[in-house]
Amino acid sequence: MFPREPRSPSPRSTEREGGLRPFGDAASIPVGAPSASPSESASASSVDAAASPRVAVVTDSAAALPDSWLRAFEDAPGFALVDMPVLISGQLYTACESDTLSSLVVALAEGTPVTTSRPAPGQLRAAYRRFEEEGYDAIVSMHLSGELSGTVGAARIARQDIGIPVRIVDTASAGLGQGLGVRAALRAVASGAGIDDVAAAACETAAQAQVLIQVRSLETLRRGGRVNPTTAMVGSMFQLKPLLSMAEGKIVTVERPVSLSRAKARFMVLAGEALAHAETDRPVLCIHHVADPHGAREIGEVLMDRYRPDAELVISDLPPVLSAHVGLGTKAAVIEGPTSRPVWHGGRAAQAHP
Repeated sequence: MFPREPRSPSPRSTEREGGLRPFGDAASIPVGAPSASPSESASASSVDAAASPRVAVVTDSAAALPDSWLRAFEDAPGFALVDMPVLISGQLYTACESDTLSSLVVALAEGTPVTTSRPAPGQLRAAYRRFEEEGYDAIVSMHLSGELSGTVGAARIARQDIGIPVRIVDTASAGLGQGLGVRAALRAVASGAGIDDVAAAACETAAQAQVLIQVRSLETLRRGGRVNPTTAMVGSMFQLKPLLSMAEGKIVTVERPVSLSRAKARFMVLAGEALAHAETDRPVLCIHHVADPHGAREIGEVLMDRYRPDAELVISDLPPVLSAHVGLGTKAAVIEGPTSRPVWHGGRAAQAHP
């Protein structure tokens, strides 16, 4: 989907490579950031550029950034995304390979073993090192929930020999819940914020995002160790079609409808109520899907028509590293917060680690 630099194995790590995708250094304003007026531009030019710290932002492919956001982030200085690999029958795939999604869909349909891996510390270290060499003052590295992946741990290892501060943010989220935090971090960077304020913006935004997931079965999550085996067994026994969310960085059950039609109806109601109570002007409504963009768009358009016509609709594939664990037929709604009242049990606050 996007051009990649050649990968080379890190001599300091025995893990499989995740693949770094660095983005361009041309100055630009991140998605949704307001343009400066002529007077503001003139005022800014009178300020010594050295007064604003240069902070880079690193994240992983679990952020599920939609293509339009990625194209904008390509123009933002100081941004890098590290791919999280998927292994299908022992063969390594990364998110930017053209056949990854089709191979994953076939594997999930056939019940072929699929596993995922955190990025190698060497890949994260390569991103950190590049920004250090380019003269950045600090890095904010924000990642998929530490309860679901070892990526936060890999980031801690990777920063050990970096000569500039690297603040690691456990978003306690996934998908565009994490991605909204990335966008907030880039907006903070564009405003001239330092490492503390950039990390705080990422944490607050990720923590406020509402995440609701509808899966056809808990079996795929059970095989990946993301839900309790007993919970999965009971769900299969009673043919439950659970609605899930994130709490304390973990996947938790919100409701347990006993039919797919009931699950779909409750998904629409809960997602719609969260959207209706979003306090943000023109809040983002993201519908994630696994190889079903038309179905996802229909859901998003219905939710907007019923609950919030002014919302910003984003349709985004769940990245392979997440699709591998939730299975075919999954839909997820991510609503930008804050909300005036909670609709379902939300997750813990994201955490930044000095």
